[in-house]
Amino acid sequence: MKAEYPNDVARSDCSTAGAVTVVLVCGVFVLYSFCHVPIPGVNEPHYLCKARALYDSQWCVHDQFLHSPNAHLVFFALFGAAAKILPLAVVAIVGRIISLVLLGVAWATLGRRLSLSPSGIVVAACCYCGVAMTGNFSGEWVIGGLEGKVPSYGFALLAISIWLDAWKSGSRRLYVISGAFGGLSVAFHPVVGLWFCIGIALSEVWMSAVPGSRGDSVPRRTEILWVQDGLAFSATAFVISLPGLVPVLSLLTQGDVTGSESDRANYIQVFWRLAHHLDPSTFPVQAWIHTLVLIFVCILGIWGLRTWQGQSSRSTAWRPWLTLLAASAVFAVAGVVVGWHSGAASDMPDWQRRAVVLKFYPFRLFDALLPMTTALLFGGLMDVAVRRRADRHAIEERLSVDLGDRRLRQGENRKPGSAALVSVCLVIVLSLWQRTPAPGGYSPKQFVDWKSACDWIRLNTPPDSQVFTPRESFAFKWFAERAEYVSIKDCPQDAAGILEWNQRLWRIHDWSRESFQDGRFDDADLERLRSITGASYILTRRLGPFESTPVFRNDTWRVYAAAEAEIALW
Repeated sequence: MKAEYPNDVARSDCSTAGAVTVVLVCGVFVLYSFCHVPIPGVNEPHYLCKARALYDSQWCVHDQFLHSPNAHLVFFALFGAAAKILPLAVVAIVGRIISLVLLGVAWATLGRRLSLSPSGIVVAACCYCGVAMTGNFSGEWVIGGLEGKVPSYGFALLAISIWLDAWKSGSRRLYVISGAFGGLSVAFHPVVGLWFCIGIALSEVWMSAVPGSRGDSVPRRTEILWVQDGLAFSATAFVISLPGLVPVLSLLTQGDVTGSESDRANYIQVFWRLAHHLDPSTFPVQAWIHTLVLIFVCILGIWGLRTWQGQSSRSTAWRPWLTLLAASAVFAVAGVVVGWHSGAASDMPDWQRRAVVLKFYPFRLFDALLPMTTALLFGGLMDVAVRRRADRHAIEERLSVDLGDRRLRQGENRKPGSAALVSVCLVIVLSLWQRTPAPGGYSPKQFVDWKSACDWIRLNTPPDSQVFTPRESFAFKWFAERAEYVSIKDCPQDAAGILEWNQRLWRIHDWSRESFQDGRFDDADLERLRSITGASYILTRRLGPFESTPVFRNDTWRVYAAAEAEIALW
């Protein structure tokens, strides 16, 4: 029988610990998602309904948003076929698991590159979920429902992990692999992926140009080799990103719109529809305080690692990651400078060009990396504290027998594992505690009634019907499987589509104001609504009173037919 040497045992233990770490991190992310965010999540109807429409052009055929140009074609292409034949909830469940397992593997890989122990990686993952529950800067989140940015972040973290290896070894093959993961990130979500690729490139330039930023353990490269490595990364990322990048470039350049119309569409998108992501002047005070607190915590964490670890290889591994964080902070500060205004956005000098800059989410990378860095630093500090405590006990027990010393070390090794398990349980409890049973603007009873009304529409109206839904409409197409005339949430991303979406909102506003001058909506008003919008039904809880009797009602919602003949025919 072949003997198993100590180094074989150690290798086996490391492999087992690595596998357990990946399983735990993936479990944390998946459990947090399902415990904290009910199905459908806030953006899942937005993404999965559009994915289904890509494969079934007759589904909700009159819905403007579903049949507008696609900005996330790769995501829609991968999930659309399943969305056509399976319930959307099933696609969301499976998609969440797949994308969050990818993110969990990437997180564990990144943690190892930053020299975190298995327990430190798990604790950092739990800490990240905990920080996410406390808020963000520009509305950016990573773990929640299924959408294109979740796998994009997974591939981006893998790209960073391989880049850390490439940066330390100077291996061009690793730069190519990192570029491949970066390209996949761009393909799934061009904005997320491009910011990561740009951040990596700028970090590489900074560390190569500034003396002493690479550290003694990192091999020196000539300028020619550095340029060649950068080109290898960029070219690989560009080629692999093309399936996702080309549709976006086409979306940004297509459409028969004038320059002034394009400016107007950008204004609507940046300073109104997506102001909570893009206009720094609208970010709440709590978001600024939350961000400043995280920055302060990160500074303390960096100081702690440098103080306790000195200039060891462990601390050196953090340099490129922190440089990337600094690059993202530069992007965010630039976004604040470009977008800040105290009066109306249209009064800003050169607001047209400012809107073009802001529409590409300059705060997104920083808003994602800051809580990640906070969590990873917490895991690193926990590891340092555990090692220092173990070293102190080892010195105190140096004269003990081998058996006693071995038991001591086993006891010390259990403690970080216990901390990881406690962290997992705490995240699950907190996520369940923060879980909201209904979307924003709905009470639980109102949401149950909303789904009941949507079910009635799905079962009792023609499949090609178009419905005028209320301003607070949530996941109507998901539940009712009918087109909406216009939805605040579902705004197209091309200039022509944005302008038409905005015009539809104004048509509804004008119709409502004119029709209600006599204090009610009569049958003639409904017929005029049908002729203006093409909507055959009205779903509402506040609008009224109406002359006609609702064709459906429950405790909260009412459905009216805009044309009596269509109900009889159907």
